[in-house]
Amino acid sequence: MIKVVGTTPTGTWWHELDCSLKALSFSHPYANADIFIAKHADRTMVIILVYVDDIILTGPNAAQVMSKKKLFMDKWECRDLGECREFLHLRIEYQGGKTYLDQVPYLEKILKCFGMANAKAAQTPLPTGYKPEPFDGTAAVPVQSQYQSVIGSSLYLMLGTCPDLAFAVTQMAKFSHNPSEEHLLKTRHILCYLAGMCKYALVYDGRSDAGLYAYCDSSYGDDRSDADCRRRSRDTTFPLRMPVSNGTLKCRP
Repeated sequence: MIKVVGTTPTGTWWHELDCSLKALSFSHPYANADIFIAKHADRTMVIILVYVDDIILTGPNAAQVMSKKKLFMDKWECRDLGECREFLHLRIEYQGGKTYLDQVPYLEKILKCFGMANAKAAQTPLPTGYKPEPFDGTAAVPVQSQYQSVIGSSLYLMLGTCPDLAFAVTQMAKFSHNPSEEHLLKTRHILCYLAGMCKYALVYDGRSDAGLYAYCDSSYGDDRSDADCRRRSRDTTFPLRMPVSNGTLKCRP
């Protein structure tokens, strides 16, 4: 991981960065301007992830990664931060060919913030069979404020290392504009679930050839967020070499 110094990230800076990476044979996918990929004749690649002025370089061939890193640092004034161990509140550990990702410090901070650090753990993100419905009244300001804070914090965990929250959080997020006390209680149930999963991590096995798989599930007519009609919902999960073993942290199920 490296940090670009001596410059302020602006539109002009980003254009210069894009041009310099193209000169190093990098290109970025159409749908994501933050990722740059350099492909090699042996079908390996070097991938660069850019977030403001923090840059991660990775790839299966260490020599190719180091070569691209040197060329980049020759062009830009940078600080070499070494092996990436933390990025955007994600902790990264490497053990025996496996990569562990967790957000334990961030999660503990969230639980403490909402007074749930010592909460009794729940077995599921939402109570079994619970189907939220719209609130007919008007949400109290304190309820709405806390509700939106819990949902926002949970969304970041969901996008990071807690994909098991996806259904519960996206369902409850639909009521952020006018939540009831019951809705707030159920978001605290999500926090209770997180309290029991606090020491878990995603574990990617670099030695596995399991590849990419997709799992899909659907429900029909049970989305009650709109009082006038019921919609169907569908979730799709794409695990890539997903958790297969235990380490210093437990694997997420």
